[in-house]
Amino acid sequence: MKRLCLVLLLIGVLLFTGGAGMRVYAQIDLYNTQQRLLAARPASPDRTASVTSSWKPADNPPSRISLPGSGLWNTLEPVDQQAEWQGGQIGMSWGVADAGWHIQSGWPGWGGNVVIAGHSPSRDPRTWAHSIFRQLAYLANGDRIEVTAGKRVYVYAVSNVFAIPGDQAQQPDAIAWLDRGYTEHLTLITCWPPRTAAYRVVVIAQPVNTYAVKE
Repeated sequence: MKRLCLVLLLIGVLLFTGGAGMRVYAQIDLYNTQQRLLAARPASPDRTASVTSSWKPADNPPSRISLPGSGLWNTLEPVDQQAEWQGGQIGMSWGVADAGWHIQSGWPGWGGNVVIAGHSPSRDPRTWAHSIFRQLAYLANGDRIEVTAGKRVYVYAVSNVFAIPGDQAQQPDAIAWLDRGYTEHLTLITCWPPRTAAYRVVVIAQPVNTYAVKE
């Protein structure tokens, strides 16, 4: 009986220390990811860039986004700015859907910035299971993103992944990443880590290819 108790005690200690070790590892990984994202932040959007494409302009707004390399995807909803009370004054902020396309941003192929923002995590656990926004902080340069708009799919390649502290998200140099601009590219935004608003992860991607949706 004593031997059995000792075995059970040993198993309990191993399980406890193993769980604690996993938590410590997760915290270290989170810290390293945070530092990498903050260090990768450009000073400002490159307004001198002249990225153009010969894409056929979309005949409808974006309706779907996916990360083909990981099998994640979202259906897009159009979102607009809305008035809200901010520090004793009326201000404007963007509505946020589980995955929302900013209606004042561009359409693929029209030579502007296509802006898509999403919740992290999604309000519906079934959506979060396949949401691209769970992966944004871990994308790397060159990763492919596909946006469906009308009868075509537009393929982008990631060029920047970085974070902006949440308390700086309304500053002009942060808001500048949402400008429509005059160069063809894609901007994705989500809060991070999930269930917090500590940071905004921003992904910038450049045009690569386009093809017709299969009927």
